[in-house]
Amino acid sequence: MGLKLPSVRRYKKQMTKYASADFKHDRSLLPFGTARTFYNFDFSSGVLRKGYGVKQHPCVPVGAQRYWIYRLYSEEHGEYADQYIYQYSNGLLAWFDAFKHKEIYVSGLPYGPLDIINYRVNSKDVLLLTCEGRKLITWDGDRYVEYANSPAISSMAIHYERLFVTSRDEKTKVYFSKNLDPTQWEISEDGGGFIELLDERGYMNKVVSFGNYLYIFRDHGISRVTAYGDQTEFSVVNMFVTAGRIFPSGITTCGNCIMFLASDGLYRFDGYECVRVLTDISAAILPDDNCACAYYDGKYYLACKMDFGDGKTVGCESSDEYKTNALIVYDLSSGEYSVSRGLDIRFMNACSYNGEDYLMCCEGGKGGVIERGAARFDDPLPSYWESGVTDMSAPDRAKYVTEILFDNTDGGSADNIELGVCADGVWSKLNVQSAAANGVKLNVSGHRFAFSLYTDSDTVNATPLCVRYNTY
Repeated sequence: MGLKLPSVRRYKKQMTKYASADFKHDRSLLPFGTARTFYNFDFSSGVLRKGYGVKQHPCVPVGAQRYWIYRLYSEEHGEYADQYIYQYSNGLLAWFDAFKHKEIYVSGLPYGPLDIINYRVNSKDVLLLTCEGRKLITWDGDRYVEYANSPAISSMAIHYERLFVTSRDEKTKVYFSKNLDPTQWEISEDGGGFIELLDERGYMNKVVSFGNYLYIFRDHGISRVTAYGDQTEFSVVNMFVTAGRIFPSGITTCGNCIMFLASDGLYRFDGYECVRVLTDISAAILPDDNCACAYYDGKYYLACKMDFGDGKTVGCESSDEYKTNALIVYDLSSGEYSVSRGLDIRFMNACSYNGEDYLMCCEGGKGGVIERGAARFDDPLPSYWESGVTDMSAPDRAKYVTEILFDNTDGGSADNIELGVCADGVWSKLNVQSAAANGVKLNVSGHRFAFSLYTDSDTVNATPLCVRYNTY
């Protein structure tokens, strides 16, 4: 009588692409290719590439905490020039004179964290400056003037040639200046005035000019103001209400919409309706008033605090003083996004200087720019991706993973990747030297599997995994 051998059935499970992460659902429910967690990777192209980081830039002083571009017309030289202006950690404000090629201090007085916008007053290019503890300040490149009659401004926006502001002292009111003159605040029919709203949406925290309307972002909602030339025709409509709290530092206009962060998630607002976005990672966001945001290159950049739930320490997390540890970069056209971890970003501002566009930021007290390449200035940040758990559609059958195939080529580079395989809760890690058509041989058995990729290399271009396995 012959010996009957068990038949071997060979299979493969191919990931079509690296898909969005899901911090919300149980890891056993995630499709193959959906990340249970990831950071410092960008999968917008379907493969894993390095995410975003912070680098130094010749136009951004390392000591800059805040930074803006001042478009100034010089009477002396008869031309416009981009000047950059920046605030140091000691509160002093300085600028680099592009004509004299030297740094000049605006004044010897320290300021709190400033907000600045460009405007023209009396046919001169000026900056409007506001900060806590000071009234409205104008600076024209030679002198600055503080207007004691202005409100204590917490946010400001130019809308139809008036300056609209929220007040630190009177949070139920939005004040507006005289038409064509943001320095005049006397309340009169042809001068300035205010709008007061008292309802369940709460205090007024930020004003945003968007389209033909002015939007007031409040603790728990949004109100829309129709405000053309004549203030007697101003009108207000309440647009949106939420039980969650809206954080002013997470609000910015993004082309044809406004993005904002609330305690119950991220929202996209088109002027009429609010839609929650990135809902599968919202559970990991820990929103607070320390967030920062900007719109640049068609993407919404949000620096915030996130709980990655793995007990690890990455980048800035080694310090007890960090306020943010994550940078979410959300592409408004495609819906794709990346998450960088280990960056303590407190301020961002999209700038254009002499024809060059860049996104300035302050990270860990140092000025720089945000670019691709997961690094914290000169220190590379580790990148990690981990899948959900899969039973290969055969929960009762033991599987033997024999090989994992993927490519990691980026212009001929050869970088190391650590490949992880988890079988029934036990991890095995293998260092893989990058090459085309990587075939990692192994023999790991179990019923339920998860996979991970880790690298601290400068570049990576990992294609989706193909897992070969046998059953008996």
